[in-house]
Amino acid sequence: MPENYKMELLDTKHPNSNTPEFINWLASRAAAPLGLSQQFATLKADGASFRSEQLMTWPVFLEAQKFLEGILDWVIVRWAKWAERRGIIGKVPEDFVNYVDWAWPKMDEIDQNAWQDAVDKGLRNMTMTYKDILGPDYKEKLLQAQAEIAWMKNVNLPHPAYSMISGGERTGVDEITEAE
Repeated sequence: MPENYKMELLDTKHPNSNTPEFINWLASRAAAPLGLSQQFATLKADGASFRSEQLMTWPVFLEAQKFLEGILDWVIVRWAKWAERRGIIGKVPEDFVNYVDWAWPKMDEIDQNAWQDAVDKGLRNMTMTYKDILGPDYKEKLLQAQAEIAWMKNVNLPHPAYSMISGGERTGVDEITEAE
């Protein structure tokens, strides 16, 4: 980056000494609608309250990820312009940052079967896409899955993607082709 660019982040040298108590107070009030007030009163956790705490805290991670995306976008634009001037990369479109996609971790599902049913229904009624589920490199992942399935068929091994609940084999489209 050029020498005159100076990134300034929040000053954390002097935190408020009452912040931990305030966060606990706020969390206990926010927990009540999720059924966690009993947990805060007794300090005994169960599985449902743990999941509720995950659901309560995950938005904080999402907010931090969005904040970090802003910094990363700022850095990549400056790096791309620098690399373009030095001839390291070719001409970069002005709006290229609109095509940059950052992939972040997602919260694990507790009930994988229920999640898989939801994914199946979401894909069927088109409220979800493979990009939503698999991330920005979904095409590569689907093509890799296709290659693995083809290999297994070639060596006469059953693949779970082609089995049905009844035990029979699925019929239908066997290949994924790259859209042009």
